[in-house]
Amino acid sequence: MEIKYGPATGRLKKTLALTVLAGLMLTGCGGKQAATQPTATAAATVVSQTTEMVTVPGVVNLTLDKATEQLEKLGFNVDAADTAHGKSIMIEKNWQVMTQDPANGAQAAKGSTVRLGVKSLDDIAAEKAAAEKAAADKVAAEQAAAAAKAAADKAAADKAAADQAAAAKAAADQAARDAAAKQAAQAPAPAAVPAAPVPGTAYYANCAAAKAAGAAPLRRGQPGYSSALDRDGDGVACEK
Repeated sequence: MEIKYGPATGRLKKTLALTVLAGLMLTGCGGKQAATQPTATAAATVVSQTTEMVTVPGVVNLTLDKATEQLEKLGFNVDAADTAHGKSIMIEKNWQVMTQDPANGAQAAKGSTVRLGVKSLDDIAAEKAAAEKAAADKVAAEQAAAAAKAAADKAAADKAAADQAAAAKAAADQAARDAAAKQAAQAPAPAAVPAAPVPGTAYYANCAAAKAAGAAPLRRGQPGYSSALDRDGDGVACEK
């Protein structure tokens, strides 16, 4: 008669075989090894069962005292160091966390150490002031350069305008000279003015004649003057 074994029967056979094998191994070992092996296995089992994983919070940009408080509440140890200048950390609230390891959101065993890179608030303030000064100096330099360029552009524009005005005036003056020369060339020659006749020796019988001729009054030395006409002898004849 053929005996058939189902799945349950097969598993039972495997379990029995493993049990027998384990018994043989324990029998072949010395008494001391048999006594210590279960203890080591049990200790490892206990350790593995008590290890608790915790999510590491983000503490970058916090002051060291607040970061330490937050991490220690979760069961972590904290190791902080000045990674910039290697200064000793005396007062935690005067330091700011710049880096952390493990990073924010990582899983780490409770009781493990979180390493923090920190920087003195004095150093941060000095770096900020230096950066602000550099930025201000850059802005001032850019403004000075822009002002200098604007002044140069204005000077160039003023010179161009002055040159253009001078050229226009020179052209206008030349045009006026050309027009005057053309007009002078086209104008008729002026008629000759006859020379005034040289007065000759005149004679007036009396002041009435001198006045009729339009020569009165007559002064001594003029043509037609005579002492006979100058009754008062003052050198002027026919004055009345």
